[in-house]
Amino acid sequence: MANTRRAQGAGSVYLRKDGRFAASANYEGKRITKYGKTKKEAWDSLQSYLDDLKQGKAVIGPKQTVKQYLEHWLENEHRLEIGIVSLTRYRSVLRAQLIPAFGDLQLDQLTREKVQAFYVEKLDSGLAPNTIHSIHATLSAALNSAVENGILAKNVCLKVVLPRKLRKKPHVLNKEQATRLVAAARGKRLWFLILMAMTTGARVGELLSLHWEDIDVNNLRIHIHRTVSRIPGLGQVERSQPKTKSGSRRVVLTQAVVDGISEQKEYIEQIRQHAGIRWHNDLDLVFPNRDGSYLNSETVRSELRMILTEAGLDSRKFHELRHSAATLLFAAGVNPKVVQEMLGHSNIAMTLGLYGDVLPDMQQEVADIMDDIF
Repeated sequence: MANTRRAQGAGSVYLRKDGRFAASANYEGKRITKYGKTKKEAWDSLQSYLDDLKQGKAVIGPKQTVKQYLEHWLENEHRLEIGIVSLTRYRSVLRAQLIPAFGDLQLDQLTREKVQAFYVEKLDSGLAPNTIHSIHATLSAALNSAVENGILAKNVCLKVVLPRKLRKKPHVLNKEQATRLVAAARGKRLWFLILMAMTTGARVGELLSLHWEDIDVNNLRIHIHRTVSRIPGLGQVERSQPKTKSGSRRVVLTQAVVDGISEQKEYIEQIRQHAGIRWHNDLDLVFPNRDGSYLNSETVRSELRMILTEAGLDSRKFHELRHSAATLLFAAGVNPKVVQEMLGHSNIAMTLGLYGDVLPDMQQEVADIMDDIF
């Protein structure tokens, strides 16, 4: 296909062998190329980038440092694809890790060897392998975008060797310990929250963002489709859509939870009357703070530690109540597919990867069943 020529110096659009359209133009002696599925998409991408160059929002060639590129990529491109929680995490990785290490380098001077040496240095200094994987994912995503947009010829992260991830075995409660925990929480404001966590396997952010409209008592279902996270400088921020489709789910309520609903509502009415005009009427949360606002996850962790101590149990994270719920279900012989759907995992492999060590303990039960059959 012949080039689609524009006015003199305005650039051209042409079809590549891989089926994509490319739009090119000269800018300060540099050839700029952008790509798209259609001529219009490629051309619009080129013009948008040229506008950024003219306004100083982007820099090309050897004048562009890693810091300039990473900040432009995150704030002007990637942030359009992610939520506020992820954006905050990416900003933290750039500010605390990538920019101090590579920020002053010219972008085209960043090499595989420099990245590899950085990861080794971080590992030797005591940084967790899982954290290094997170840093790597951020840098690699940014460099992939640079390659796709014709800024770099290759992504130097692709050949980097990463440390093996550490798989921590969940510190779970057995049936007797779970019963002691719920009993110790009775009469405290976290009682219903702990009970709900142990019976639904929901995450703390999912529970703290529950509204009463999400609980269907008639059909014994709870609709989990929100989460709330604490963002520095912004406080508690609710996200109405989960990261994945499977994250939005309906979980069956146990009779213990149904029986506890009236007690939780009585507690809320008491603190609502005490709060008076300070009460946040617009939220209607199942687990509110004493003024009706979101309960702080740090407060939850602190009070959980005290309840665990009272129950004579070792300290553990609230998230391990979710692991405990899943482990108890597996131990009871519940189908792994049902557990996956209840937890909101995107695939069964994730569930089995986390709790696969529970399954070998069930093999004797399978053998006993086979003996009964044959």
